Amino acid sequence: MTNNYHLYDSVASKICDCHVHFGQFREDYYSPDEIINWFDQLGISKVGIMPISMQSNFNQDIKTMSKLPSKRFIPYLWVNPEMVDADCSLNQYNELNYKVLKIHAYARKEWYLMPDKIRSVIHVAYLRNIPVMFHTGGWIGSNAIQYYKFCREFPEVNFILAHGKPISQTITVLKGSKNVYVDNSFMDIESMKIICETGLSDRILFGTDFPIMKSFWPEINLIDWYRNNIIELIDIFGERNFTVWSNENFNKLI
Repeated sequence: MTNNYHLYDSVASKICDCHVHFGQFREDYYSPDEIINWFDQLGISKVGIMPISMQSNFNQDIKTMSKLPSKRFIPYLWVNPEMVDADCSLNQYNELNYKVLKIHAYARKEWYLMPDKIRSVIHVAYLRNIPVMFHTGGWIGSNAIQYYKFCREFPEVNFILAHGKPISQTITVLKGSKNVYVDNSFMDIESMKIICETGLSDRILFGTDFPIMKSFWPEINLIDWYRNNIIELIDIFGERNFTVWSNENFNKLI
């Protein structure tokens, strides 16, 4: 596959990755300097970025974010229930100038029992005209179908189902709500084919969860992995589809 790196080079400058992290994950720490270096090597256009930590510390996060070049790195706000308790408007986090609100109901399972707090977060997104990203998968309380009611209740807000798990539920939500997209971070090729075969390929956002795959597969070279991932997607789904996922949808939503 490395012989096709010219294909990667031809599209790299237009690529936007909607799902990237920094910080501590398990035994590994991914620093701002490392993130900058990797994406300088990759040469892609924009990166939607957020902390990895299940217990995000905003004061630390904003210091970290400030080290990332703002033209390439687009900040997301990872929302915890305590943040809503302290200020349901989330105004105290405006300094971050975030472009997406993230709820991770697998990392913080109590979200499952807090629908009104989720609605508060969505209302903030509505007022700011930005999307809400939901982590999907891992347990019943964070599966895609759990968010269907919110997507239907707030048709003016765009939603991103990170990972799209399980795929059958994701298809149900995508079919029933035109304001919903799915990112393909850690999504297998067969699931992506199902989305495309269902006629919903225009609702995919390109995302990777970079760089935490290094924590699962320490032997990989992250730069090679990233390039090969994109080459595989273009080989299977075509450059036009990939351009919609990795550029047009990102710039439309984020």
